[in-house]
Order: sequence, then C-alpha cells, then structure tokens
Amino acid sequence: MCVRDSPATRGETLILATRSIPAESETPARPPSQSIQTSLPAMRDRIRVLVDAAVASGSTISVEELRLLMPTTQFPNDNVLKQFLMSDELLSRQLAEVGGEITVRGREDLAHDRRSQRLLARARFAQAEDFLRTLERICPWIELAGISGSLAYGGAKPGDDVDFFLVTARRRLWISLFLAMATARLQRLRFGNSPAYCFNRIVERADCEKTFRESREPLFVREALNLAILRGKGLYRHLLVSAPWMETIFPELFAAQLGELGDADTPTREKGCAVGRIANAIAFLALGPYLWLAGLVRNVRLQRMGRDIECFRTVIRQDRYATDSILYDELRVVYRQAFA
Repeated sequence: MCVRDSPATRGETLILATRSIPAESETPARPPSQSIQTSLPAMRDRIRVLVDAAVASGSTISVEELRLLMPTTQFPNDNVLKQFLMSDELLSRQLAEVGGEITVRGREDLAHDRRSQRLLARARFAQAEDFLRTLERICPWIELAGISGSLAYGGAKPGDDVDFFLVTARRRLWISLFLAMATARLQRLRFGNSPAYCFNRIVERADCEKTFRESREPLFVREALNLAILRGKGLYRHLLVSAPWMETIFPELFAAQLGELGDADTPTREKGCAVGRIANAIAFLALGPYLWLAGLVRNVRLQRMGRDIECFRTVIRQDRYATDSILYDELRVVYRQAFA
C-alpha cells in the first residue's frame, strides 16, 4: 500500500491603481470591477494561504498560477500582481519573488529548485503515461485518470510518489484498485527507476459526479481544478460543467480549465457483466480489511515517532476508497477561512 504523507491589519478595500505599468503584452490593464473587489486583509490572507501551502510542500507558486487563483479582473496581468506584492506594506516584508516564483522570505532557495522540479515532473508524466497504457488494457472500465499531488503542480521531487485519481464504472472500483496495485508492484520489480504509484483516491463515476455537484469545499476546488488529466477529458469537462459553484471560488482558473478542454467527447461507458461484478465483490472483501489494517498499523508507527499530524483516515466504501491525512484536514479548514 502506498499512502501520501501530506500544508490582518487595515480594513480598507483593495483598489488597484490604473496608472501605467509595464505589461507582459500589449493588452492594456483593465480596471477591476466594483462587484468583485476584495478587502485588503482578505486578499492578503488568500495570498499567504496559497504561498504557505506551496512552501510547506517544499515548492513555490508561480505568479501566473497565483493570479489565476484570485478574483476575476482583480489583477489583469502578472505584472500587476507582482507590483502589488512588492508594494504592499505587509506582503512585501513576508514574500519574495524570484524568477516569476513566489515564496516566503528566507526560502528563496525553493525558487531556484523549480527548474529541476519541472524537468523531473515531465519525466514522471511520461512514466505515468506508460503505466496507464498498461493499466487501461486490463481495466477498460476506468473512465477518468488524472494526476494529483505535487506532480500535478509541476513540483515533483525525487522522493515524491505519483498520485493517481481514478474514476471507474459502477461496481468496478475494487477490482480496478487491485489490478492497479498489482501492476504498479510488477513495474517496480521490473524497472528499478519506476516511481512509486499511489492510488489515494479512487471513486465510482456516480459518486464522483455527486461530489462535484454538491461539495462546497474551496480546497476540493483547488485540487479538482489542478488535476492533470491523462484520460477521460470529456468526463472531466462534464464534471466541471455540472459544478458551476466552483467558478464562484476560483473564477479565473475555472475558466482557464474549461477553455483548455474545449469540446472534448465524453467516453462511452464500459458495459457491465456478471463476472466483473463478482470479481469486484471479491476484491472488496479482500482489499478492504487489508487496507484498513495497513492504515491502522502505519498510524501507530507515525504516532510512536511523534508524527501525529501525518496520520490519516482511511475511507473504505463500495463506491469510494480514499486516504485523508490530518494535515489535509487542517488545510481544508484554513482554505474555508481564507476563501469563505
């Protein structure tokens, strides 16, 4: 089993100056809309949450990515955002910009590591594609496969796992998980340079659609919109379109993701059969208790080492398997406060 170890002052309204600022393109800066202005303390909180989360994972956040996570038209281009960060009386003392990457002061070294992280991320994506081609030959009922975690953010480090997010057809989740774990194990034995493939979140399509429609968690939106989709772009687009509430939290990123997906076709569903349902039931009965016990043993070890915050909850249901760390739960609360 592989489990990822998961990161106010004045009350005036922030109004960006409309004076001439050197832009990255010839497009003139647009003044912010009155309807989307965000208070300065709230804007600072959002920026600090996003930067601190990146630094906590040993990485940085680019100016472009940070801008996409801000309210619509608040920062018309990257240079406007950079000027705000450098001129704000509080953030200018806390944050630093190095080569287009934002980090906290004193951790500028993280910005210098980003080039090597992105190069490694490209190599890891190629390996993930090879693995997925093998897996989908034996699991054609996997309807969506995406990469989450540090790799999805382009911040891969040598010791990082490749975290998969999988969506399966009905009554195919547990047989998919069993075959995915077995295939990953075989690849590790055959190829010494193969990374560790982790399946920390795998859900059936109906459960996934329900979560996208009904969840109101800002952290979930951030994770969902940053998935690197390898298979099932049509289904991914369908999920986003069915969840317009996401646009109210990260409007720029939401629009950017939909724009990149275009009019992708939704994949046809794999027809079910009795043999598949029986195999899935057997896999559930075998894997469920094993994964629950393995999680319990790992949590005991972490507690003995004084690393309680890395302990996690294991969610085992017929239509869902997931592991959520205490650290992830705490970050969820921080996101709620910052993006309420």
